[in-house]
Amino acid sequence: MRIHMVSIGSTGDVRPYVLLGKELRRRGHQVTIVAFSNFAAMAQEAGLDFYPLAGDVLRFMERIMKPGVVGAKYLREVEKALKDVAPVLLKDLVEAFRGADAMICTFFGSTYYSVAEKYGIPVVQTQYFPMDPNSDIPISSAPIWKLGPAWNIVTYRLGYLLIHLLERRYLTAWRQENNVTVPRLHGGPDYVLGGHTIPVIYAVSPLVMPRPAQWGKNIHMSGFWLEEDAGPFTPSAELADFLTAGEPPVYIGFGSMVSGNMRKTFALVMRAVRAAGLRAVLDKGWGGAELPQGDRIFLLKEFVPHDWLFPRMQAVVHHGGAGTTAAGLRAGKPTLVIPFGGDQPFWGSRVHALGCGPKPIRRENLTVPRLTRALVDLTRRDAYRQAAQALGEGLRREHGLAAAADLVEKEVQHWLQNQVKSGS
Repeated sequence: MRIHMVSIGSTGDVRPYVLLGKELRRRGHQVTIVAFSNFAAMAQEAGLDFYPLAGDVLRFMERIMKPGVVGAKYLREVEKALKDVAPVLLKDLVEAFRGADAMICTFFGSTYYSVAEKYGIPVVQTQYFPMDPNSDIPISSAPIWKLGPAWNIVTYRLGYLLIHLLERRYLTAWRQENNVTVPRLHGGPDYVLGGHTIPVIYAVSPLVMPRPAQWGKNIHMSGFWLEEDAGPFTPSAELADFLTAGEPPVYIGFGSMVSGNMRKTFALVMRAVRAAGLRAVLDKGWGGAELPQGDRIFLLKEFVPHDWLFPRMQAVVHHGGAGTTAAGLRAGKPTLVIPFGGDQPFWGSRVHALGCGPKPIRRENLTVPRLTRALVDLTRRDAYRQAAQALGEGLRREHGLAAAADLVEKEVQHWLQNQVKSGS
């Protein structure tokens, strides 16, 4: 089966698809990753085909992950980021799915569904964070206000109304030209496509985010998508020497985050590490800052897999991307989240609620004294370590990639069988 998987976003959005794609390829399927051109090498090194989309992922992430960008502000920044590229992007998507037998997509409103409808192919929606209405958890980009079930439900209605209004502006003409359904305006996801119900797979563990009772039968939770057997990794001699030169260090990294003055952010982090009396492995990711390296701080200049590095840390500090959060918790490490935007505040709140780390510190509120206190708390409180170790043991018993691949095969086959029966 020719399965095309589309994701617009950063490494945290695309890498899980590469991992799932490898599992599907192992089962005999032909897999194509559809993403920004920055990720071509990642996909091709995994033995997957690749189709590049127009756009620059660095500029896209810088815009939507500005400090304080949540809720309606987040959607406004997404609109600005897509305004100029929308016509080219739609053209790319049509070409990317020509000849595909099935579509797997991350969340992007109902845009991808229209392309699938054009070709009459099955769709599997995947989620990395809560996007389906329930009274337990607000929609992922909403402010984390503890206002109860009513507020949680309202966040989805408002969020989807804004999303559908945005789509009306940019997609209606294209949909009409391509004889594709123009969805009605409403406050929730529309999972009906050509008489079929779109299945949804959450790449999330119910141990970290319990499954809401209000979700329909088409919504599944597979567990996190993490590589379980990445093979041997040999670090540089410098990194190996640093890891054995003293107490286990703290990992600090912000992945694909590039918004604002990252050099200033990392300088603040280094001062707090020294004030807390810790050793640290500092991963500048896409931040691009030129930073000094000292006796107690090791600056990563190479790619090091999280599944190799994190077990060697005493704690992890990061931006709260879904994949990085999952990797840290699976390694059983106390975690401090410094969210920049998007779904990151949600993951920070979950880590704290599970007792695995301090309250998250939003990036715009980060100061040397505040981070110093949090680092001391993170590394000295036994309760965090014990909770993280217990959760890690449970997560290591899950096999999210295999479960997700099973669901994809089952749901696509079910869709195709129904398609034959209905004659559509």
